[in-house]
Amino acid sequence: MKRVEQTVESPVAEDVARSVVRVAVDAPQHSGLTGPLDYASEQVLASGTLVRVPLGKRELLGIVWPGDAPQPEVDLRPVAAVFHALPPLAADWCRLLDFAAGYYQRSVGELASAVLPPQLRELSPDQLAARLRKLDRKAAQPAAAAPVKPALAPEQAQAVARLEAQMNEAAPKPTLLFGVTGSGKTEVYLRAAEAALAAGRQVLVLVPEINLTPQLEARFTERFAALLPQPLAIVSLHSALTPAQRTQNWLAAHLGRARLVLGTRLAVFASLPDLGLVVVDEEHDPSYKQQDGARYSARDLAVWRAHDLKIPVVLGSATPSLESWQHAESGRYERLTLAARIGGGALPRVRLFDMKSLPTTAGVTTALTAPLLAELKARLARGEQSLVFLNRRGYAPVLHCGECQWKSDCPHCSAWRVFHKRDRTLRCHHCGFTERVPSACPNCGNH
Repeated sequence: MKRVEQTVESPVAEDVARSVVRVAVDAPQHSGLTGPLDYASEQVLASGTLVRVPLGKRELLGIVWPGDAPQPEVDLRPVAAVFHALPPLAADWCRLLDFAAGYYQRSVGELASAVLPPQLRELSPDQLAARLRKLDRKAAQPAAAAPVKPALAPEQAQAVARLEAQMNEAAPKPTLLFGVTGSGKTEVYLRAAEAALAAGRQVLVLVPEINLTPQLEARFTERFAALLPQPLAIVSLHSALTPAQRTQNWLAAHLGRARLVLGTRLAVFASLPDLGLVVVDEEHDPSYKQQDGARYSARDLAVWRAHDLKIPVVLGSATPSLESWQHAESGRYERLTLAARIGGGALPRVRLFDMKSLPTTAGVTTALTAPLLAELKARLARGEQSLVFLNRRGYAPVLHCGECQWKSDCPHCSAWRVFHKRDRTLRCHHCGFTERVPSACPNCGNH
């Protein structure tokens, strides 16, 4: 009797034969899943590829992460969808995320989810492909006349020449551009960006506040409209954009169509495949530190990213941070100084009055000194205006009860009434309502 052998291929063996990929996903913090997760894929996927994968009962956006995944001993859940229409994120972008996640003690998936456009999490591969086709249909900008460049001051010319030389160095140092207010730091940024763009590289310019982005974008657009007539060649990235605008600008940067990217701290994570220059304006500003969710310092990450890519990074400020100044003093950073204001303008004279050394007047409780009042009267007599800045009005911004948590809200508007200790009053600085501090809590009677 002839023996017949039949081989049955088990599902487990079939799963093991599939490709195994590591995917960074935003797993819940309480789950303890901090690193990339393993998934089965029917095809080999390049690192940086965007995918959709199942996690529990949800389907999330994930990124195929660099590194070899070991062959599993259990069945793996398969990748649900692959974004084939979008080129993978570059290896240097993944290194930046890896460094930031490790340094700031967050998971890679959480950080990636925070810095990618939120709308990407909602799109299917087909919907994203439609967005890309829409980008292709963007019309080119009308031809612009060549801009008139201002003549550079000697210190500006030296700074520009040094930055251009850094672009040809193997490993340039970070540069601290220390320039007084009105010394022309922005013109130095523009000339350095022009050199990088002429070399076929992308430029990233960071500003601390959203309000500064449109002004700077208008100035860069005016300068580079003739050099960059392509659609979306100059884009901005910040949280005030609509989800559709943010996705469009991010895609333009990722595809290399946006040659100049301006933005707030979030833009430090922009995917820029041809990055050749990073500029951090007002580098001392605390707004570069993200305080909610995944915390990070955009200025420090900009320095790290430039170091990783071996490209120049310019930190500009009239009042540099102590750490940047110390790095310049120790030789870790290179310092370029712009000591003179453009046009020979002089900085305003500052006079300091010690309130303790000035004679006091009985019954006068104002914080304005006699010399200051005299100067204000002189300006009024000449028909000029004056600005008086107060760091804070009152002793405390709000008075509250420790028993019932009552707070000194204003009954006439939505503001809090400020506690003034000197005359023990509660004043609303919006509508002007004022009353004495109550002897007991108006809500619970607590003393």
